[in-house]
Amino acid sequence: MAGKPQTKPPMWLNLLSNPQVSQAMGRLVRLRAPKPVLQTAIKTFCKLYGADPSEAERPLEDFTTFQDFFTRRLKPGARPIERALGVLPSPADGVLSISGSLANDTLIQAKGIDYTLDALMGGKEDADPYRGGSYAVVYLAPKNYHRVHSPWQGEIVKWRYIAGPLYPVNKMGIQHVPGLFARNERIIGHCETEFGKAALIMVGATCVGHMRVCFSDLCTIEGKPTGDLTRLTPPVSQSRGDEFGVFEMGSTVVLVFANPDVEPLLAIPSPVLQGQGILRVAPPVSSREKRHGV
Repeated sequence: MAGKPQTKPPMWLNLLSNPQVSQAMGRLVRLRAPKPVLQTAIKTFCKLYGADPSEAERPLEDFTTFQDFFTRRLKPGARPIERALGVLPSPADGVLSISGSLANDTLIQAKGIDYTLDALMGGKEDADPYRGGSYAVVYLAPKNYHRVHSPWQGEIVKWRYIAGPLYPVNKMGIQHVPGLFARNERIIGHCETEFGKAALIMVGATCVGHMRVCFSDLCTIEGKPTGDLTRLTPPVSQSRGDEFGVFEMGSTVVLVFANPDVEPLLAIPSPVLQGQGILRVAPPVSSREKRHGV
């Protein structure tokens, strides 16, 4: 594959990235425990990591497993959606960790570490629509709300599942695993949006039990091979704020745009909430040309 990362991560991280580690964690968090034990465990987790159970749609006593809590839905109105034209809302709670240009077909992971668009997208053909565009990354910590929502009005027209290891996507992984987001297991949704062509990429991580998406019954980390680029017939229409998918713990969302005119509205890095305006996006070139009669 073009642009595949060449540098090897440390051996101890290779061991941690084995999907069997995450599979074991997934089985653990799906275990049913006596309610008093589970409630105490969830309260302890919330206290240690800063999660807010009061935002959940259901009361604490309704959760039957840890996974049930990790994938919790929020109360209606808990995440107002930015509606301003030209402003993109965050697809998830987390940290807006980076935003940049794809002028050189590369994305920055950390200082002195980058990776290629081809490697991220799974190959040259999949990457071609986004060359010269822009990108942004939102990192979800374990404490965050784990559902991912559409940050645009548009349609999901194609998608691909890419198999891979499950390195941690926290600071440890960022610093020690070159090309991290182009290595890890991921699901890519290619969209036609109000901002032009764009892709939303859900990146797996150590101890993320599964990733699920609204347009497929695929369940990740189950040993499936990389899939073909698949056209959705009909395309899946989405409005800003509609659910795109869910992580069964924290991870990372990468947004990729064909549009080069994207800039952050916040300092980098900044904590963000799903639905909060995070990027200013200029109208697609075709729209600007139509307005000027080109």
